[in-house]
Amino acid sequence: MSVLFRAVALAVILGASVSAASAACREDLVATSQNLQRTREGMESAAKGTAAVQCAAYRRHVASLTQVRAVFARCDTGADKAKNDAQVGATIAEVNKQVQQACKK
Repeated sequence: MSVLFRAVALAVILGASVSAASAACREDLVATSQNLQRTREGMESAAKGTAAVQCAAYRRHVASLTQVRAVFARCDTGADKAKNDAQVGATIAEVNKQVQQACKK
C-alpha cells in the first residue's frame, strides 16, 4: 500500500474512530486530520522537487503522523484501537524509509 494511500486511509480512520469521544478529542482529531492532509499534499508536491524539498516534506509528514499516533492513544476508544495504532506505526516506518532516501542526498 502506498504511503499516500495510507495517509488518506488514516485521515478517514481519524475522523471515524472516535465517534463517542469528548469535544476536546473531536477538536484534536479534526485538527490532526487537517494537518495530515496538508502534509500529505506537501509530500505530493515535493515529489517533483529537490532532495532537500522532499526531505523537509517527509519530515513534516512524519511529525504529523506522530501527532496522529498521540491523538489516537489518548482518544481512540474503539475496538480497533490496536489496529489503528499498528497502521499508523506502519505508515510512520514507511515514510521514515523515504526520509532516509531523500535526506541522504
